[in-house]
Amino acid sequence: MMGSLMADLTNNLSSLNKWKRKHNEPELTEDDLLIKLFDEVEYAWPKLGYPPLVTPFSQYVKNVALMNVLQVEKGGERWSMIADNIWDMVLGKSGQLPGKVGDEILALAKKEGHEFFTGHPQDLYPDELDTFRKEMDEKGWAYGEDDEELMELAMHPAQYRDYKSGQAKADFKAEIAEIKENEASGERAPTDKKAAVAPLGATPSTMNIDVNGEKFVVSVSYDENDPSPTAPASANQAPQAPASSNGSGSGEPVISPLEGKFYFTKDSGDKAIQVGDKVKAGDLVGYVEAMKTYNAVKFDQSGTIQKIAITNGADVDEDDVLVILG
Repeated sequence: MMGSLMADLTNNLSSLNKWKRKHNEPELTEDDLLIKLFDEVEYAWPKLGYPPLVTPFSQYVKNVALMNVLQVEKGGERWSMIADNIWDMVLGKSGQLPGKVGDEILALAKKEGHEFFTGHPQDLYPDELDTFRKEMDEKGWAYGEDDEELMELAMHPAQYRDYKSGQAKADFKAEIAEIKENEASGERAPTDKKAAVAPLGATPSTMNIDVNGEKFVVSVSYDENDPSPTAPASANQAPQAPASSNGSGSGEPVISPLEGKFYFTKDSGDKAIQVGDKVKAGDLVGYVEAMKTYNAVKFDQSGTIQKIAITNGADVDEDDVLVILG
């Protein structure tokens, strides 16, 4: 836990101090934030029902405590960023907690419409092992001496499939090649995908794009002051590209409360928001994945979605615009 704690602390300190500079407030040191985190863990752990401090519950306690510190430091409210899997722990979906959940958590659960679960936790997770056995058989994959290969597929399906298909190895080789190429040219590989923007003149001024069989020719510019229009080559209008995550525009912006990777839904079967949807305060915008948890982002007012300014899976910084409400 300590390794992930220090990594999360460093990343969130940078984001927090960026916010403090923006608001002309004194910055914190890593020691300052660490002490505040330890104090908050001491406060939050009993309120959460004394979950065992082992993986993953120790990470959950650390995550909610760190989120509390960050929100309070920015003038927000404690407990305002509790990820869904942390709620599952609190609500008993991972088993009965050793202690009583604090009154303020109980009140928040009632306010947000959460229901406590008193059944057997395993009932929430149907047995899917036969499904994975079928996949292993169809693809001719060996189970292993003690079914260890089957267990790997069941526990880490995406990673295991990439491993068996060779995609993981190909991605690793490509990453190593990029690092070596950057080292040879004296450049550092970009650590922020959003920072890896092509320089002016690095690409053609026009591009041919195929969208579901429709051909379009579009003008491309990396100059924010260049108003070159998009010129579709057919009578049909090309789909409008999402605005930059820092775009504003008219209407009320809905911003990301923290840094991470943004997803509209957690499950492929869930319905994502769309332009034109009418929403109310408390409705879901999407999720920011940070510190190995999915943190729900919700609308804080009612309105109609005028623009979606982010793409699914994109990296976001704190205060990046996600949606514009009209």
